[in-house]
Amino acid sequence: MTRALLGRVHRLWDAVWFAPGSARNLAAARILVGGQALWMLLSRDLAAHSGLPAVLWDSVPDPMRWRYLIFPGHPVAEQALQLLALVSLVAVILGLFTRVACLLAALLLYHLAPFETVLRQLPPTERGFDVSVLALVVLAFAPCADAWNVRLPRAPSADATPLWRYHWPLCAIQLFLAQVYLFAGYAKLYLVGPSWISAAAIRNLVLASDQIASGVPVHPLGLWIASSTALSVAVAIATMGMDLGFIVAVFWKRSRLVLVPLALAFHLGILLATTIYYLNWPLLLVFVDWDWVRQRLARARTQPPAGPAAAPA
Repeated sequence: MTRALLGRVHRLWDAVWFAPGSARNLAAARILVGGQALWMLLSRDLAAHSGLPAVLWDSVPDPMRWRYLIFPGHPVAEQALQLLALVSLVAVILGLFTRVACLLAALLLYHLAPFETVLRQLPPTERGFDVSVLALVVLAFAPCADAWNVRLPRAPSADATPLWRYHWPLCAIQLFLAQVYLFAGYAKLYLVGPSWISAAAIRNLVLASDQIASGVPVHPLGLWIASSTALSVAVAIATMGMDLGFIVAVFWKRSRLVLVPLALAFHLGILLATTIYYLNWPLLLVFVDWDWVRQRLARARTQPPAGPAAAPA
């Protein structure tokens, strides 16, 4: 009985992590992760925080500085590291030297990202870089440049790579992203409890966002939801369902046809109702089957245009 159970667990483990994968889907994940991280890095000057007055750093404890190797007072050196991170991310997107570029970009972003928040909150969140750092580490150990790359003369051939090696890295990245939702739901239940699923919770969230939004008022949609008890309860139930249920998309491919568009609509609704912008939303596209998209586009290009209908006899 025990041996049979262990055999089932082993087969399930292999089915989840070592199923045949696609070089294009993994390459798409590489481009999405690198592009999202590059967009984030170009949208702010993280290295400039190193040049702030030393008195502002007094509240940051030494263990936190050592954890991220943050030594303020060296803005020029940090600018050089930031430039190196940018170059590394461009190499990731192009598929050049990806094992080195992905790992280097991950390490540099792990160091640079906390500069934005370490002065205001402890521990500092990485503000959109958290999934990217983990994903880049995984991509550094995966054949993620076997498709959609700037091909070099000695680039590896995808034909020689076992298909399962394209699957597990993509599955890990999808799991990292799904855990954002899962732990968000867990945090709501742990910190507030089942009472979070109530009209009062949604109403307070919307109204608080309206008060603290800096120059960006909440869309009338949010105030409309807050004014209705039924709508607020429905939004609370839908939010908890999305948080705890999205992880299904990692293991059940058919569910992605529903869950991924719902997640995008979910974040658009949150943006309108509370002005909260989810920085990792582009990474939801790692759940798209790009082989299927490519086949559909190729089929659409090769199909002959429909001729005029024949006249009735």
